[in-house]
Amino acid sequence: MKYPYYPGCTLYTKAKNLDQCARRSAEILGFELQELETWNCCGAIYSTVTDDLAAQVGPIRNLVQAKKMGDSLVTLCAACYNVLLRSHNFLFAPGNEKTRKRLLDFLEEPYDENMRVRHYLEVLKHDIGWDNIKNKIKKNLNGLKVASYYGCLLLRPAGELKFDDPENPRMMDDLMANLGAEPIDFPFKGECCGGYVLINDQDVALKCSKTILDSINASGAECVITSCPLCQYNIDNQQKLIGERNPGFKKIPIFYFTQLLGLALGLEGEILALDNHCVDPKPLLSQKGLING
Repeated sequence: MKYPYYPGCTLYTKAKNLDQCARRSAEILGFELQELETWNCCGAIYSTVTDDLAAQVGPIRNLVQAKKMGDSLVTLCAACYNVLLRSHNFLFAPGNEKTRKRLLDFLEEPYDENMRVRHYLEVLKHDIGWDNIKNKIKKNLNGLKVASYYGCLLLRPAGELKFDDPENPRMMDDLMANLGAEPIDFPFKGECCGGYVLINDQDVALKCSKTILDSINASGAECVITSCPLCQYNIDNQQKLIGERNPGFKKIPIFYFTQLLGLALGLEGEILALDNHCVDPKPLLSQKGLING
């Protein structure tokens, strides 16, 4: 099985481990992420200004390129998923016929409503299946207590994305359970980490991230997984400053979900990129017998 794949900008830079583990895991599981021959930044934030057509050109161009390869487009980054899916929905919203024609005339490419924007997790759940993933496990994650942090962009607006239950998402939790880990629930799995507010008001963003991390620590989790590079940055890299301002704060490792998937499927070394973390995850994984000390 081959899926047209949009990596997005961050997965070529700061979030290489999210991308690399996903590609290699896909090979082990029997499918291929076929990167678009040409793509551009999706914009990272969906523009809700209905007459801001320039903001729609970037993501829709990616969708048009994907349509040349098939009827679906897979992505990993929560922000890219949110922008691409909502841009597709915008094109085919009732009453948007003239706007759709204007955008597609500008791009000079055909495009139709049959395209599906899908997250990598949806492919794992619906196409590959949890049982098939379990059959490929080489290193059971037994004993590892994992909190799945979804953040905003995978879940909202729920009526448009329809990714999972916005109040109690389970897709990453179910993946971890099928890899042998123990999913740990906590109240803030869909709350905002502070996002881009970090640029303008670090104190507000730190407060958001600390609230989430305090909730996770109180739940008894030993580590966290996410699918959003911005979330990963905020709740991993900012732990140093949170700790400096809050004596007694307990640091906790933050993974991309593909890293733990890859670990369970037998990936090692540079592909996992365990050195690319602010809070070092290696002591925990070594303690659990999942990597050599």
